[in-house]
Amino acid sequence: MDKVVAFIKNVWFRRGVALACFGYTAFLAWISWLCLGYYFVLENPAPLFILYLFVNIAALGLLVFTRKQLITQINTFLIPIVVLVLMIFGFGQWFIIVPPMAVMVVAFFAARSNETLKTVFGTLYLLFFVICVAAYIGINMFIGSVSFTDVDLDKRDPSYEYVSQTGEYRIVRYLQESGMRKTVSYYVETATEDVEIPFGVCKKVIFCKHLHTAEYETLNNELVSWGTENVGGETKDVPFVEGIRRENPYLIQALDEDS
Repeated sequence: MDKVVAFIKNVWFRRGVALACFGYTAFLAWISWLCLGYYFVLENPAPLFILYLFVNIAALGLLVFTRKQLITQINTFLIPIVVLVLMIFGFGQWFIIVPPMAVMVVAFFAARSNETLKTVFGTLYLLFFVICVAAYIGINMFIGSVSFTDVDLDKRDPSYEYVSQTGEYRIVRYLQESGMRKTVSYYVETATEDVEIPFGVCKKVIFCKHLHTAEYETLNNELVSWGTENVGGETKDVPFVEGIRRENPYLIQALDEDS
């Protein structure tokens, strides 16, 4: 038992744990990326939230355990920046934002950093958070919903998804209203770049390509379809709109500026 206690108290062990805590910071950056460009489809949200909560509690325990290490002190100054990005990209998804925010606050004050530095950076971080929240709310009130993916995920039709024959692409639709006019827009996404997570999947939306927009009255599941063509010995997915062949927007080559 004494050997175990001595091992745990060993400064190199604590430094190793402190270094490993950067994995938590990277994890939060990854979650921020998912909030930025992916649509979450959760099979069972409750177990996923419990698992997510456990990860945050475990990370907090390790950060507090190594609070005297310089590596952890540096990490506690980086985590607020990542949490701020997470809050901006995932604004409104508080079940994702609140746990790391709690970890951020406790770890920041628990770390044995220079008190002057903590006061200065703490004030700056608080100011940034307040400004970002106020700006986000203001933009939503006076301009409209903020989107980083060129589409409003709240308008996505979860009941419609048309995957191509090769499984590489899918067509999804968004129901939109502009005054008295209702439209339905179809977008092509890369299905192969989805991210599997426990109890769900994150479907890549960022960099999706617009395919077609029609009046809401023409809403039906047969408006668009997939076909295939053999190009250069390779099978390519080709979309059709009302039976008319369209170019796959992902396969259209950009013009060479030098030509």
